[in-house]
Amino acid sequence: MVGTLASRATGLLRNSLFNQLFPQVVTDAFAVAFKVPNLFRELLAEGALTNAFVPVYRGLGRIEAKRLSGALFSLLLLVNALLVLAFTLAAPWLVRLLLGSEGGVDFGLAVQLTRVVFPFLAAISLSAFAMGVLQAEERFFGPAWAPVALNLVTVVLMLTFPGRAVPLALAFVCGGVAQFLVQLPFLIRFGLFPRLGLRWHPELAAVLILAGPLAFTTGARQVLNVISTRILDTLEAGSQTAFFNADLFLGLALGLFSISPALAYYSRLSANAADEPDAFAGTLLEGLRLIAFLTAPAGLLLLLLPDAAVQSVLNWITAFRPSAGTDPRTLALSAVALAPLGLAVFPLGLSNLLIRTFYVRREVRLPLSISMGFVVVSGVLYALLAPRFGIAGLSWGLTLAAWGQFGVLLALVGRRERFGLLAFGRYVLTVWLAAGLAAVVTFLLLRAVPFGVGWFGFFGQALLGVSALCVLYALLGLALRLPELERLSRRSRRRDSVHDQG
Repeated sequence: MVGTLASRATGLLRNSLFNQLFPQVVTDAFAVAFKVPNLFRELLAEGALTNAFVPVYRGLGRIEAKRLSGALFSLLLLVNALLVLAFTLAAPWLVRLLLGSEGGVDFGLAVQLTRVVFPFLAAISLSAFAMGVLQAEERFFGPAWAPVALNLVTVVLMLTFPGRAVPLALAFVCGGVAQFLVQLPFLIRFGLFPRLGLRWHPELAAVLILAGPLAFTTGARQVLNVISTRILDTLEAGSQTAFFNADLFLGLALGLFSISPALAYYSRLSANAADEPDAFAGTLLEGLRLIAFLTAPAGLLLLLLPDAAVQSVLNWITAFRPSAGTDPRTLALSAVALAPLGLAVFPLGLSNLLIRTFYVRREVRLPLSISMGFVVVSGVLYALLAPRFGIAGLSWGLTLAAWGQFGVLLALVGRRERFGLLAFGRYVLTVWLAAGLAAVVTFLLLRAVPFGVGWFGFFGQALLGVSALCVLYALLGLALRLPELERLSRRSRRRDSVHDQG
């Protein structure tokens, strides 16, 4: 989680420079272009293939597991080479699919940037492969810190070539390569680096069969991205960048407080399913409680402080150069899109772990149906809410669909795994009581304190809001006897006792 925090913090630095160093015509075009490799990123990287690989890998002995990873690595090299060639040629068609016939984004620039940035897919796919192998072996340090390399390389190149579109796209490609390269020493150190060369492994078929329905689900989610992109193109200029910005803050909260623990528990659940089936339910409950404990206050912070968060992170250059900074309307739209997404952090966070229980069991029909339902409901809500509420309608559509998906997953997984659904429900109510009361008091405190104008005023508001809510949440959690806080308190008292005795 510390590594993920560093990667998300440097990611926010990267994207704040993206907003502040490049004109809106470039940021809107790049936001569209970057979605093209991302259409396939979840298939070949963080999505279907990786989720299918981990449980199969954990069920093999060390020698066979290494052979399987070598076969998958060779397959990824081949598939990515073909995709880069094919879709670089097809860039105009892909961009037209995303934008439609008319809109406010520079079509020619979007096509050019798509061709330049598409190799990012190959780099990030190989990086995700390295992450998957290391995480399956419960070696989390390298994968957690690798995205920092991507962000730092990108930041350096953005600062070197400010305002220039093509170097911006190349910066992301170089960053993706760096993210893969920094994990190589960890693969070599633990004897996990795969042998190069075209080869097949019998269990690779199992990985691909399991990944097939997951790929279909992921593809459906990418259809949703196409729908959102086309809707955003009908809204005012800057909407593409604004929704991109809001999604970055959502990704920050989910990456730190959901995806990091979910990946750790996913590997452990896979091991439990193979070797200690009686421990599965307890491990799942522990992971769900931890994610619930972290995501409830994190989401409320985004809901309370959208303007302060956006201005503090994406417009800090005005603290030194008041005449510079991000386009004010883009910042305002970013905050409008961000606020509703705060309420999506909790359901999406828990769904990240709940849906992985199906992958551990090598069952794909139910998660396929649930994910497809989520996509359909989200698309319908986008179409209904965006014309009336603008960019906020997209965020509300995603949030409402996320809660629906979470409810279905919780009911199904609770019935099948018998991890104590009623007890977990009581725990969730206690968490929300503590987080909700802390948020109300923090809101009143922020209303009572006068803040100055400009960046320092927004930064002071963000600093006070985060500090107050975290302290109040901790105190209320202790009063309500939340187990996570009680354990921390006991450990602190033990350390103090040992120190006094020494």
